[in-house]
Amino acid sequence: MDIKTIGTFNLGALVAGVVSLILSFISSYVVASTDVPGAGNFSAGVNAWDSYATLGILLVIIATVLVAVKVFAAQSLPAGVPVNLIALAAAALGTLLLILRALTYSGGFGVDVGPGWSGYLLFVSTIALTVFTALSFKSSGEQLPNRNTGGHNPPPAGPPAP
Repeated sequence: MDIKTIGTFNLGALVAGVVSLILSFISSYVVASTDVPGAGNFSAGVNAWDSYATLGILLVIIATVLVAVKVFAAQSLPAGVPVNLIALAAAALGTLLLILRALTYSGGFGVDVGPGWSGYLLFVSTIALTVFTALSFKSSGEQLPNRNTGGHNPPPAGPPAP
């Protein structure tokens, strides 16, 4: 398959997904640091495969795999399944979980905890994945599933006109 035949939005989503996966293994996703008087500054970090950020990364991987299957093996997807919508939902939820987890770490007294450089880059790459899957969904012409307003079933059809 020629890379020129891949749509811009799908190519962007694939690149952002691969970059996100690579960044997820770098242990600067969240960094904790403290300054010990007389001993210096100490810092340690974790990668994104921690706590519920793991679910976020798995959702990002699912979104990326769905885009890859759509691009490289579309014939293997079942008909009628809104692949672009599912990829968008997985990317958006995964991004949200990754950002929330990095911002909700807590440190003890005198310990600064927050996203590190790879955490911020991971935010950017997963947001890019979400944007590219949203643009792909919009350009695909897929529709949101029909839903009833108010949670009620539609009224039954009336009798046929005479």
